[in-house]
Amino acid sequence: MRRAKSAIAGGTLCVLLGTAAMAWRGGQEGAPVGYLSRERIVSLATAADGAFASFAPSSSALASLVALVDPVHVRMFLLASRPDDLKLAGAICRTFEASGNAALSAEFIGVAKDLSEPAAIIADNGVTGVPEIIVYWLGVEVGRMLPKPGVVVEEELAALVQQARAQIAQEMLQDNEFFRNTYHSDLPLDCTRCHFGGRGAKSDILRKAGQRTSPKSGEEPLIP
Repeated sequence: MRRAKSAIAGGTLCVLLGTAAMAWRGGQEGAPVGYLSRERIVSLATAADGAFASFAPSSSALASLVALVDPVHVRMFLLASRPDDLKLAGAICRTFEASGNAALSAEFIGVAKDLSEPAAIIADNGVTGVPEIIVYWLGVEVGRMLPKPGVVVEEELAALVQQARAQIAQEMLQDNEFFRNTYHSDLPLDCTRCHFGGRGAKSDILRKAGQRTSPKSGEEPLIP
């Protein structure tokens, strides 16, 4: 997992400082530009489309997100004068709220239609169009979404997180320390090597024969 890490804690601080420091200003078409709170997003989405008031998250997406243990952070850039963008952002807000999972966090940044502002954060995140959602897991960027109007965005988000977790875990199979500290029992992995480390070939032979091995006496179990 040798990737550039994003300072999520720093990002959270930026939300707090940025919200205070960046004066509310209207972008093109009078849309707010800068950090938007979840409450503001939901309010704008409901104002843009009254039907959003009855929004309920996808049950499958909710189940997947509720089960997450390690931190997932979402950073979404949107045009706050566009109802479709607001409803996508609102769906994420409502889904995270319904999950009650403290491992989930999100921030929302309103941008000008021509992406001229807020210039610094747009440039820092390499945003070239909106809506764009950047997804982080364990502080690492694991993917980006460019959701289309009308998609079930919470399902796409849950699927992206699950796929990214599985891919990274597969790459880290030789790193026992990673698995000691990372929840992974829900992932489709062959954990023989990490759970029975040090017995390599013998474990493989027994597994192929359909037999089971038990941990050595005193062996430290890994987090499942």
